[in-house]
Amino acid sequence: MKKLFLTIILIFVLSLTGCAKNSLAFGKELVKSNTMTDILTELNAKTSDVGIMDSIMANYYINQDSSLSSKLMIIDDLVLAEEEYGVAARKEGKYTAAIISNTLASLAKDGSVTTIASKYGLTSEVCIDEDYNVDLNTITGKEDWDYIVNKGVVVIGYTVFAPMAYEENKTLIGFDIELAQATFAKLGLSVVFQIINWDTKEFELNSKNIDIIWNGLTINAERQENMSISIPYLNNRQIAVIRKEDASKYRTTSDMKSAIIAVESGSAAQDIVAGVDKK
Repeated sequence: MKKLFLTIILIFVLSLTGCAKNSLAFGKELVKSNTMTDILTELNAKTSDVGIMDSIMANYYINQDSSLSSKLMIIDDLVLAEEEYGVAARKEGKYTAAIISNTLASLAKDGSVTTIASKYGLTSEVCIDEDYNVDLNTITGKEDWDYIVNKGVVVIGYTVFAPMAYEENKTLIGFDIELAQATFAKLGLSVVFQIINWDTKEFELNSKNIDIIWNGLTINAERQENMSISIPYLNNRQIAVIRKEDASKYRTTSDMKSAIIAVESGSAAQDIVAGVDKK
């Protein structure tokens, strides 16, 4: 009787596992990496077959032709999603998000954003509405901003994500890093950058370990429900990276039925592969 019971349980568990794999929008298995750089490492190690990731980072590494990407390529004409990046504050921080939005628009209008973007090859991706200017007197929830101002320093959560945030000669640089510094300098605040686990970014924000998430955050309805997000500042696409030797093997998602797909944990790419619509 006990053996029969255990057999039934085992069959049930296996059936759930099979359903989990079969429920993917494409691919036979989903591998969640800590960072997008880890996706490239997975592909080079052949522990994954396809990496779904941000075009901004993929293009940066592929164009660098570094050891990390010299054997990799982006699948031509395969765009899985068009999206925009925003800066996230706590849900109660609507004023915080609004004042950041106003400042981004101001920096775009005076040319500062273009100057920063040109250093990282991102001028064509900038999408800030230069004419945006919300009346801050109409925004409720100023307490979160007052909390930050009273500290005199804003703590920004980020992950290593070139060309947005990365180290060069032991110095933290990147488009997001410089844009955040310019934004808060204009607002009279010092900035501290704190590396985070992308999968737990909401917890870090809500527990006040950080004050802002500024790191290529895709704007979607779920995040707008749970956080206060600025106006869009950069366009991005979700694309597929493969090994060059597999160029004829993978051209569309239909070709990936037997592929192991790597994504960054907690990312927009994970939602796409899992078939979760968070628009």
